[in-house]
Amino acid sequence: MNGNPMGSKPSTPRAKQNTSTSAVNHVKKGKDVNKGEGSQKVEPPLDKASSDSPKDVMISYSHQDKEIMAKLREKLEENDITVWVDVAGLQAGVDFLGKIGQAILDAKLFISLLSTSSVKSKYCQDEVALAYISQKPIFPFAINTQQELYTSMGTGMKLQLAAIEWSFSLESEKFEDDFAELLARMKTELEARKTDEKCDVSGKGTLGRQTSKSKKKDTKTQEQADEFWKRHFSKEDMVGWERFKKDFSKYFHKEITNLFTETQEQDFLWRNWKEELELLNDEVSVDMLLKESLIDFTVRYGETLSLWESVEEFVKEMFAIHEVFGMDSSVRVQAIDHLGQFQSPRVIESLRDLMYNQDPNVRAVASISLAKTGNSEKSTIKRLMKSLNDKDRLVREAGCLALGHIKAKEAVPALLRLWRNDFISHVREAAQAALELIGGDEVEQAMHITKVLADEIRLLTLEN
Repeated sequence: MNGNPMGSKPSTPRAKQNTSTSAVNHVKKGKDVNKGEGSQKVEPPLDKASSDSPKDVMISYSHQDKEIMAKLREKLEENDITVWVDVAGLQAGVDFLGKIGQAILDAKLFISLLSTSSVKSKYCQDEVALAYISQKPIFPFAINTQQELYTSMGTGMKLQLAAIEWSFSLESEKFEDDFAELLARMKTELEARKTDEKCDVSGKGTLGRQTSKSKKKDTKTQEQADEFWKRHFSKEDMVGWERFKKDFSKYFHKEITNLFTETQEQDFLWRNWKEELELLNDEVSVDMLLKESLIDFTVRYGETLSLWESVEEFVKEMFAIHEVFGMDSSVRVQAIDHLGQFQSPRVIESLRDLMYNQDPNVRAVASISLAKTGNSEKSTIKRLMKSLNDKDRLVREAGCLALGHIKAKEAVPALLRLWRNDFISHVREAAQAALELIGGDEVEQAMHITKVLADEIRLLTLEN
């Protein structure tokens, strides 16, 4: 199983390079790391050196498969598809893992070069999870059979890749034909993205939704939530959680068994699903489950899915979030800011949790990302206001900017205190910027009085 999704709540995401907030721009870089066996390795650049500009595709691979990776890259570039791989342009002194995370987020497409080595690599697992939650079209290119790969592949990676069409290259002499099939699908996706970019002006996303390969669906898995409820609970408006859990488990026994291989993973589903329903129900306990709450759960990505499809998508999201935000994730900080475009209750709660993370970089970027969700609930404001007392100046600065962005009037007294008293100029400037964004008579009067007093003190100092 990828990571440890049975542990505590998820811990983390990324700072975009072009953000204007100094709190995010100054998030400290991690140490240089050699990803080691089972993943990418820092080597001299190949023939075509990489630049920092976004590429058409990022390739995730195991160091043990570097020869097939080089061949794949060469063929892509021959067909005018720009490629980012970590062997190109990553020298000593560069933020190694940060560059990889950023490359995934910037690339248009993502290739996962699947082998019995890569599916065991924590780094490759993290990279697939980051590509999934950042909605990158994923193209699995397997050099082993699916059965061989599934034997070693964790549940999270299986779920994220299962519904996607794979390409296989099992015999070296057939590589050209295998590549041609992959290339055709990639070019189709690139053309589709060009069209979408011209039409899409929303700027908001949904978590990890990608067009899937067609698969046979039975009547049971296509059943809507209200149909399931009517079948099992007749005209009742609410039922006990344990009763619902028992009936759901019995009805979807085959599907649950196929989805999870371990009892722990099933426990992971029930714990997180209950928490999700509580978030949808304003954090009220769901010991009694409302029919309305279950129906609301199935409205995902702007459309109503069947009950089982909703569960499948939810589980994929949870595994991806835990994989990317886990304490041992190699792409944690790079993922945080990207989550700001998502507005699901689970993502918002995850970002709130990150405000208590031990890493000040994570706390700072989580603050900015939380503000970008546009969420201004009391829980969000409460967490952000606590950041104003953080020992780390970047966290205080980010907290100020976040509170200003969501125009949290409750934070005015605390922001005024920082503006007047913080010994770091960047924090004072962030507090002032936040106060100006919030505005209002209280802010204008307090700032005016403070400036008058400051002028009076300055004059007295000059006279003496």
